[in-house]
Amino acid sequence: MKRKIPFAWLYLLLPFLVSACMVASGIAHTNAISAPGAKPAKYTTYAWYQEQPPAQATYDKGFSPSLDQHIRHAVMEELQQRGYKQVPVTENPDVLLAYDVSVQVPVEKDKPENFASGFGYSYAYMAGYRYHYNDGGLPGYRPVDLFKEGTLIIDMINPKTNALVWRGWSEGAVTNFKAGYGSVKKLVAEVLGKLS
Repeated sequence: MKRKIPFAWLYLLLPFLVSACMVASGIAHTNAISAPGAKPAKYTTYAWYQEQPPAQATYDKGFSPSLDQHIRHAVMEELQQRGYKQVPVTENPDVLLAYDVSVQVPVEKDKPENFASGFGYSYAYMAGYRYHYNDGGLPGYRPVDLFKEGTLIIDMINPKTNALVWRGWSEGAVTNFKAGYGSVKKLVAEVLGKLS
């Protein structure tokens, strides 16, 4: 009878041991922040903050042009399912959209003068996109370079004030920069699922 007591404790500890392994295994954590008074779920129209990069893409290590296409397509598809309509910037959309995927910062490029205020080295930077919106005082805001490598970040910007009104992200979720559309779509749906 005495030998069964240690096994009983093992059964009680098993759920804690399994959950500890899951947390330490690199599972992505999805979250979102909103500006005070913002109601992103009530927006109905959007446009991309920037349709095309203003400069030739910088294909640094890890960059895949297909990931850019997959993310943009998945975002448009997910928002359409949620009732959003894409319109030209000239039609005064409710919000502008931008995305980033944080990447490892090469030492020679990790200099403050390389970035606009509040922005770090990211996938958008590598693709030639230059976002110049401000953080809008979002509680819990942090620049892209402070996110774990592989974090997908989706931003909504107020076109009238050029300020961030909503940011959703999945920490460290992009582990394969050449991921197929199915994986990217699932990740984007998870991030945009935080819209409220």
